[in-house]
Amino acid sequence: MAVDTGGKLVEEGAEWFTTLIENVKKEISSPTELIAFAIHGFMLDLNFIVREQNIEKREIPSSWKTSAGIVFKYNYKNTEVQAQITIFNLGKFIQIHGFIPSASESFTVCLKQGDEFVNDNFELVNVKRLATIFKSQVGEKMQHKSRLVAGLERGLLQLPDDVIHLLFTFMDYKSVIRLSLTSSRLYELGMDKSIWRRLCKLNKDIQLEPNQDPYTVFSDHIRRQKLVDEKIKKMRAMNFAIEQRRREMLDRNRRIFPPHNPFFPDF
Repeated sequence: MAVDTGGKLVEEGAEWFTTLIENVKKEISSPTELIAFAIHGFMLDLNFIVREQNIEKREIPSSWKTSAGIVFKYNYKNTEVQAQITIFNLGKFIQIHGFIPSASESFTVCLKQGDEFVNDNFELVNVKRLATIFKSQVGEKMQHKSRLVAGLERGLLQLPDDVIHLLFTFMDYKSVIRLSLTSSRLYELGMDKSIWRRLCKLNKDIQLEPNQDPYTVFSDHIRRQKLVDEKIKKMRAMNFAIEQRRREMLDRNRRIFPPHNPFFPDF
């Protein structure tokens, strides 16, 4: 399979994806099918490869329409780990179902009927939002699980979610934020409300109401505390400058008007 050298993701307007959509419009007849190929593009962005040999990104996989819905079959990179995406209409919703056979794990997300992502001209819109929804709830989880099965994950990321969550509970808020910023999976785990609820309880200056988001409340408190600390720092700097000026004036006066020494009379 040829590798896209443009460096852009689907939601950033990758040229190969534009070509794919132009090609596939001749074969599709519904918004669900158009959205399905956007999902297919996201999977390719996440390093999944169509199982068929010698197929490029811009080419349409064969046998994607089945009695069970729209089905795309992949391998993760060049490994033997297989993955499958199934997309079908479920009443007023579009169901997207991801499955990793070797791990016996599935991931699902439901979208509202395609009006939000396909306009009246039968064009994809709000692609960035669609990418965020799919990748965060299905695609990136499938990618992580595939990497685990293939033995590609290293360090902290190879631990189960509940163990990582436990580690977060022993950290202060700065450590939680720093670790959360290292990967999308750790960010999702680090933003768990139970972690920030615990941090709020440990801070006596924070009063958390039941209907409030703990992360927002804690962030607002830290922001206010930083403003107070900055004001205190400025006041200390100002007082230090005033004291320095006072000392300089005293030293200057002593040089100009030396104190009278009674043991050595003036001549």
